[in-house]
Amino acid sequence: MYNFNMCEKFKNLKNTEYDIALLLNKKGILSANELQEILKVDKATIYRNLKSLIKKNIIRKVSAKKSFYELNCNIHNPIHPHFECIKCNKIYCLKPLSAEDTINISRYTNFEIHSIDIKIKGTCDECKSMDN
Repeated sequence: MYNFNMCEKFKNLKNTEYDIALLLNKKGILSANELQEILKVDKATIYRNLKSLIKKNIIRKVSAKKSFYELNCNIHNPIHPHFECIKCNKIYCLKPLSAEDTINISRYTNFEIHSIDIKIKGTCDECKSMDN
């Protein structure tokens, strides 16, 4: 097994779960297809492990035209908005929200907020440069 310093909840993961968590720690955000290509395992294994990691609250799903996954550890991966390119469908992580931003959002309602999901859509730099 790899030796990297992460949250306590990473200690008892199965091998493929751990490999997925390690990749998401390194890369930030990946699709199921990208995970499958990198890990060289079948699609059913990827989805079974993703489902397990979501249930254990270790990763979170970022929905777009296709789903992407990232670590769900606010210490290592704080709440942050995402940018979805409408041309290539890639998802990019943007700068995390500050504590002040999060508090300000919670002032808009008396509801108890458990998570915040902000997605901005547009054209990424790579696709913009291909248009020129």
